[in-house]
Amino acid sequence: MAESQSHAAMEPRYAVRESMKRHPGLDLGLRQRCTTFLDAAEFAIEFLDEHDPHREGRVSALEIVRELPEPSEVVWRYEHDGSRTGHQDPREVWGFDANAWRGPDRAAYPA
Repeated sequence: MAESQSHAAMEPRYAVRESMKRHPGLDLGLRQRCTTFLDAAEFAIEFLDEHDPHREGRVSALEIVRELPEPSEVVWRYEHDGSRTGHQDPREVWGFDANAWRGPDRAAYPA
């Protein structure tokens, strides 16, 4: 029994925290703590939908932090960039429109 408790203590937990975009170290508070990343991601999206449904910047930044005994790490982060859509243009992030990409050109791979 002690072994399973010890193992459970080592499993990561995920904290959803609100912060400021320009000041990532400025923590506005813990919004939820979850046992899985999927639950944390679901909560984060629902939090955004409830508190900033039109992505106008009411929520400046939201992040999911994987909490381990040491160190913790940010595994997902949302930042409002000031645009009307609330997120960056994928061309700025990736150098091409990742939403419109349909895979490699077939001519590049002869049959």
